[in-house]
Formats: sequence, C-alpha cells, structure tokens
Amino acid sequence: MLVVAVVAASAAGGVRGLRAEDARDYAVAGAELARAGKDQAALEAFTKAIKLAPDQAVHYRNRAALYSRMGAWDQAAQDYTTALNLQNDPGVQFNRGYSYLQLGRLDDALKDFDAVLKEQPENERALRFHAYLLAVRKEPQRAVDDYDKLLARNPNDAAALKGRADACVAIGQLDRAIADYTEAIRLNPKDVDAQAVLAAACLKAGDKTRALAALDAVLQAKPDDADALLRRARLQYEREQFNAAIADYTRAIGLKPVDAELYAGRGYARLKQGDKPGALADFGKAIELDPNRPAYYLTRIYLYESSGETAEAIDDLGRMLVLNPHDSHLRLRRGDLYLKANKPDEALKDYESILTDDPDNVSALAGKGQALAQKGDRRAGAEQLQKALGFTKDSKQQEEIREKLRALGVGPLL
Repeated sequence: MLVVAVVAASAAGGVRGLRAEDARDYAVAGAELARAGKDQAALEAFTKAIKLAPDQAVHYRNRAALYSRMGAWDQAAQDYTTALNLQNDPGVQFNRGYSYLQLGRLDDALKDFDAVLKEQPENERALRFHAYLLAVRKEPQRAVDDYDKLLARNPNDAAALKGRADACVAIGQLDRAIADYTEAIRLNPKDVDAQAVLAAACLKAGDKTRALAALDAVLQAKPDDADALLRRARLQYEREQFNAAIADYTRAIGLKPVDAELYAGRGYARLKQGDKPGALADFGKAIELDPNRPAYYLTRIYLYESSGETAEAIDDLGRMLVLNPHDSHLRLRRGDLYLKANKPDEALKDYESILTDDPDNVSALAGKGQALAQKGDRRAGAEQLQKALGFTKDSKQQEEIREKLRALGVGPLL
C-alpha cells in the first residue's frame, strides 16, 4: 500500500516575495493539520497555498498526498499530473501510477511505472507494481522477467516468489510454479493462500498427492474454508476415496447449505458407494436449489429408472423437455419409458413428434411400431418396425429390430 506523506514546502526553491511566503505558511499549516487528522482543514490550507503559488509543484504534491490518504484517487492523480508538468520527479510519477492503479486505469499506471524504472532501474516498489500489472494485463512472460529481477536482488522475497509462480502457471511452466510456491511456503509456513494456489498448480500438473497435502494444510489452518473443502472433495472423488469425498461435501454443505453443486457432488459420491437413496435425496435437493441444470435431472432419471420408479423418471424427462423442447433424444427416451409403463398413447405422441421433424429416425420408427403393437395393432406395428429395419445400417440396431419383430410373431423381411 502507498504510504502517504504530506510534504511541507521549504524556504528553498526559488519562491520570492510576500505572496510566496504566504503560500509557505499555508503549506506548513496544512501539514500540521494533516498530522493532527484534520483532513478537511488541511485540504483547505493546501488549496490556498496552490492559489498563492500555482507554479510550485510542492503544493500540488502536498494536496495530492492528502487526497490519496482520503481515498480521493481521481483528484490525487490530477494534482500529481500538474506537479509533473511543473517538475519531473520519479517519486511523483510513482505516486500518480499508484493512483491510476487504484482507479483501475491500468494502462496509465503501467506507463508511469515504466517511466519510473527508466530513471530508477533499481526502484523495487516500481518494479513490483510493474510486474503485478503485467500479470493482470495477461502478459505473464514479461511479468516473470520482472519477478526474476526482484528475486535476483532478494531470493527470499516470498511475495515475488508467489507472483512469479502465478505468472508461470499462466504460461504453463507448472514445475517452476510449484517450486516457487513451495519455496514461498518454506519462507512463510503460515501463508495459507500460498498453500491454496500450490494445490491448484499441483492439480493442474496431475500431482494429486501433493495437491492433497496442500489442501490438508489449508484446511488445518482454516477448517471452514468451503472452497478448499470442495476442491478436496473433488480430489478425493477422483482418487476413488468416496467416503472421504462424502465427508468433505457434508462439511461444505454445513457451511453453504444452499449450494446445489455441493449436494450434486455428494450425490455422485454416494452413487459410487451404492447408496442410491442417499444419492436420490441429494439430487432432489440440488434440483430444488438449481432447477435449470440438465445434468442433475439426468442423474436423477437414471436413479429413478434403476430403482423401478418409471413414473418419476417420466416426470423428470417432462421437466427437461420444458428446458429443451427440441431435444429429440429426451423425447425418445420418454417415449421408451411410456412404453415400459404400458402407456402406448403417450409414447406415440413422443415418437410422432420426433418423426415430424425427422421422418427417417430409426429409433422413433421402431418405438412407434412397438407402441402400435402394444395398442393391439400388431400388423401396423410390424410395418413400422420393418420400415425402421430398412433404414438402419447399424448391425446391432438391425438385430435389435429383428428381435422386436420376432417378439410380435412376425419374421423380418430383411
């Protein structure tokens, strides 16, 4: 953070006459008021000094420093600009760059830090902000170059190590990033944020063991870190440690009880453990919290089907078709379930809807044939199945249709 120092005008500097003397008096008074925390009175004094000696950069610097302390970054930047126009000063250039940074004017801030580094290549603060801005502007390789310079001067600079590691991740140098994060943690073992980004880098590099160790360290320091719990739960799921994943998801749900993703994650882990009732409850809650996620419905439909709850599966397919009314795969699946539930009229509606847009859809033709046969019209059903058999070139699908024809007591013609 910028350290704001209110600089009083000195007697030197070419100020002449009573008018300038009055300006110095106001500058001194402003500095004393600022030190006493009387910012508004100090601001008025500095402004009077500027009016009395508008050609003196020091008065603009004083007021700019006070504006900075007050968080009035736009006014600070304007005063720093006026001071620079009157007198080149790398310190003022740095402070204006910092003001621009606070205002989100990153390009302008970078230009100022560039200018400072041209005059003062060893200015560590300017180099640090320069590196940070390059990283933010998605120029990670240039940021790495800056961090290299900082670390050449001080290899034990933990902040620079983390900054370089972040930039290395951005350019895909994961091994170097992991080494830098690890060294930063060695220098500052209590840096939980470094452990968190180390975990992310290790996951990206495929090193699940080190990622798990880093996440363990994060959660040891911050047991209620819901994001770390979620990441560790996912990692445990990938490692097929489903009980551990369930435990982490459960803890995370306790912290964020309205996060649908957490219930879904636990549901998948429970499904892997064979706990279908638990999985069904979790996906029910996930859908309640986020009813527009097709993946949640698809999993619950699978759970309903595998548990013989066909009517519930059909209802969910209906909800999915509200979200995706033109999805022929969903409509076909619902038609098949209607057949399974012995509801041929409803099945026919779904198959006919598909065939309206895609008359040669083999699966819909075959389904229509079965629905007609289920309604008692075996001949018409066989005709549709035969038509489907004529369209398909897939040997597996051909055999499935032949089997359906044989089930109707009608031999295939092809």
